[in-house]
Amino acid sequence: MSAAAASLREGDELPPVTITPDLAMAIRYCGLTWVFVPFFYDVEAARAQGMPGTLVPGPIKLGLIERVIEEWLGDGGFVRHVRAAHRRPDITGRPITIHGRVARVFEEDGKRRADLEIIIQNVQGEPSVRGFATIEFFA
Repeated sequence: MSAAAASLREGDELPPVTITPDLAMAIRYCGLTWVFVPFFYDVEAARAQGMPGTLVPGPIKLGLIERVIEEWLGDGGFVRHVRAAHRRPDITGRPITIHGRVARVFEEDGKRRADLEIIIQNVQGEPSVRGFATIEFFA
């Protein structure tokens, strides 16, 4: 477990992580899921919908949240669940920053757990995703 995870307290901030989801990531998502929504991979289709570029699929953003939390935890625990509300689209090729805060640390069923509040922020500083995760620490 990372030293930060071991000494976790309510109100602690998780280190922000900036990631730039690219068009290739969106295309792989479409191919793997057989969800071929044109504004995920076709710039002209996205522009026809009023977007400045292709969109990052929501499940990719959810997966990035989980990956960032798992990397932060290291081998000291695991993500029990993640949920998110998508507030605005993110455009491929533009950086997003994943921020987090510990909302609650608690014991349940004899296990040490924590609830996290997670935000994905776009380059304009606007939240595009608000999410929550529960993590469980290994003994």
